[in-house]
Amino acid sequence: MSQRKAALQFNVPRQTLRDRITGKISPDCVTTGRAPVFSLEEEARIVEHVKSMASYGYGYTRQEVTDLATDFAHTIKIKPRSEEFTLRWFEGFIKRWPELRVVKPRSLEILRAKCGSVANVEKYFASLTEVVLKYNLQDKPHLIFNVDEKGITLNHKPPNVVSGIECTTSSVTSGRSSTTTILGCGSASGFAVPPYFVFEGKRLNNELMKGATPGAVGAVSDSGWSNTNIFRQYLTDHFLKYIPGRNNDNVLLLLDGHKSHVAVDIIEWAQEHHIIIHVLPAHTSHILQPLDVGCYGPLQRIYDNECHKTIRKNSSVITKYNICELACKAYQKALCPENLQSAFRKTGIYPLDKTVINQDQLKTIRGIYKK
Repeated sequence: MSQRKAALQFNVPRQTLRDRITGKISPDCVTTGRAPVFSLEEEARIVEHVKSMASYGYGYTRQEVTDLATDFAHTIKIKPRSEEFTLRWFEGFIKRWPELRVVKPRSLEILRAKCGSVANVEKYFASLTEVVLKYNLQDKPHLIFNVDEKGITLNHKPPNVVSGIECTTSSVTSGRSSTTTILGCGSASGFAVPPYFVFEGKRLNNELMKGATPGAVGAVSDSGWSNTNIFRQYLTDHFLKYIPGRNNDNVLLLLDGHKSHVAVDIIEWAQEHHIIIHVLPAHTSHILQPLDVGCYGPLQRIYDNECHKTIRKNSSVITKYNICELACKAYQKALCPENLQSAFRKTGIYPLDKTVINQDQLKTIRGIYKK
């Protein structure tokens, strides 16, 4: 029958029929309004990612899910960077996926948050053991890496000095300054990937890298902190270049759940390049992250001492143009083979042994999220 007759007989708007006949809208579509930007498969990838991160204790807010979708849409080239999703998109998204829900997290006192949940640590080691056995990494410490960020400033902490009992002493430091981030990485065998610096600014000035050690690289961001784009660039252009020859062997990469580290496309890129990304549980970096446990403490102390020596010898202040040279010296000493091997051993990663974790640091937490 004609469109007009069908519209009258079945009480369906004529334009609705016309759109489906011409193919403008799929006949299977039963919802009103605009079609979703993502395909069903693409949205499913976002859903699985959000659920996975929540299971590690990194629950996303509404806005963070929206930002995650914006970044993903830009990466797969279905939406320009200038066009951002809004919370209105999130409302439609959450309705399409009833398996997701918005819950109120339970507040944790800072002291409790710093204590690892026994259940989370047990789950982490069970998962880590499964990965190590599946990819046959039990005796391959050169293929087990940890990457983490470390923020440094010009205003260093002066070291302790010797003084008379009745004397009051002081030490010169630089004024308050912006943060420069170091992306550091090392393996269980003791190999350190050259440092990757993130300076605050709009354009990288070559003078900022003056005195850098071989292989060190610099980038800039508005805040001086890493972000998703910078971390993606770090993995593709820096980390991949310095992984020792592996003949397509699988590499295990341990990192925390910071949102810049675990964008949907980064996880998928890693899988394509035989890199297994394993996320540490929330609030456990001080217990389970090798660089935090055995390297970044010494790095900060060595950096502070280098700054102190420079000021005393040259009678000058630390500026953004010599921070790289001083940080590189500290990085080389702090991420030495002995420290890296010890850090992976203390965190029970290599050799794989959960019993080395100090039980005094663990405290049972009934649950981060309300049911």
